[in-house]
Amino acid sequence: MSIKTTVRRTVTAALATAVLAPVLALASIGSAVADGRTDIRDLARANINHKTCDMNSLGVRGYMGSCEAAHAWCADFARWVWRNAGFSIDRLNAGAGSFYLYGQNNGTLHIDPGYVPQIGDAVVFGYVGNSSAEHVALVDTVNGTSMTTINGNFGGTPLTSSVRYATGGARVGQYVGSQRISAFVSPAGAGDSARALTKRIGVLTEGKVLGKQGDLDAGWANPIHGGGVVKSKFDGDMVGVLDSAGVLWVKQGVYEQDWFRQTENVKDFALESATGRVGVVFNDGSATVKEGGPQGHWVPQGTGVAELTMSGDWIGAVTTEGKALVKQGGLKADWTDQTAGVKRLEIDAKAGRIGVLTVDGRVVVKDGGLNGTDWVEQAPNVVDFELSGTWIGVVQSGGTASVKEGALRAEWGSRLDGIKDVEIDAAIGRLGFLRTDNTLVAKDGGIYGTQWREVTPGVTSFQVTSY
Repeated sequence: MSIKTTVRRTVTAALATAVLAPVLALASIGSAVADGRTDIRDLARANINHKTCDMNSLGVRGYMGSCEAAHAWCADFARWVWRNAGFSIDRLNAGAGSFYLYGQNNGTLHIDPGYVPQIGDAVVFGYVGNSSAEHVALVDTVNGTSMTTINGNFGGTPLTSSVRYATGGARVGQYVGSQRISAFVSPAGAGDSARALTKRIGVLTEGKVLGKQGDLDAGWANPIHGGGVVKSKFDGDMVGVLDSAGVLWVKQGVYEQDWFRQTENVKDFALESATGRVGVVFNDGSATVKEGGPQGHWVPQGTGVAELTMSGDWIGAVTTEGKALVKQGGLKADWTDQTAGVKRLEIDAKAGRIGVLTVDGRVVVKDGGLNGTDWVEQAPNVVDFELSGTWIGVVQSGGTASVKEGALRAEWGSRLDGIKDVEIDAAIGRLGFLRTDNTLVAKDGGIYGTQWREVTPGVTSFQVTSY
């Protein structure tokens, strides 16, 4: 029975007799969950022996772009199954370890050795922190203390491996083959109430990186990096730092994670935590991006790059010639020309917005995604700007910061003078302004919130973000 069938029958019964409605509603919830788990199992089984570039059981080649990426695809297969069985795959990416963080974020992580796995659970093997794990599989059947899993990318290289069964232990700490079970993760239902987003602020101050999580008056975590940092960025649950030697370090998850060395000779970098992407611009102007978290594999993006930015499955670049380019989808997707005469580029994939700061100081923004054509001028004499959802923030040359929300021709709302940098996060209703004296102020409550908080002095750069 499918989830849709369950809901349809529940509605019919409720119309027939209101007396039984509460009982039927409760029964339908349990039935839908059970049916969803068997949908996971049945869909996974339907792809046994399929390879990454085979036509899958739904008539499409590969799993979540696994064929084009040609990388280890166990996580691609597992999240493809969950999504098509009707469950949330929010913030899952090509890295097996992203399932562990998904469980933490959604309250569905099981690391107790007494937990009995359920059909459709993800099994995370060899988790070492920092969104890094050896493998992820799906639970097919459980028989006492043993279980059978269905595994993408099993045996051989990524292009020759296939979807296969494996049998072994069924408790955290036990083994399936040579791989130790670190955790089980249950899928979060697509119909579940949205979880509260986690708020973060990160700052670079005197070469050190500090972060706080939660409300604006929350305490700072122990220094996330103790010194020698020339650039830092926070995006969701990712933090990246560029040290004075040109080496990029990234961590993902809780602040206490160890740093994961990425690469050297780095000029600039970008993070996209929801898709587990890390992007780099090298000193020679070449650019590369990896997905699957800090342990992913690099895919070159081109040369002559001055700036790189990422949002969802979008990647944007400003070339050394001042052209704005954006691509959507896999890392090997083609670039699309957007406009010329560009100094900075901002993109928001979810909102479908692209904005540029032109070399003559104008901010122009368009809706409609990569193929939108109606650029709308927002403000002149701009030195800094940000996009977040339907919010636009600018700082003009006189030090006035303004933020607005809604349509591109909406009026400006919140304003503050004596500002040199603006950061905004529409999803959590937070604004942050860096004053010209390097003190950071911020407020929650959206553009029209009234209570500004003094966050900290001595700030070189900062970000507000959430996940």
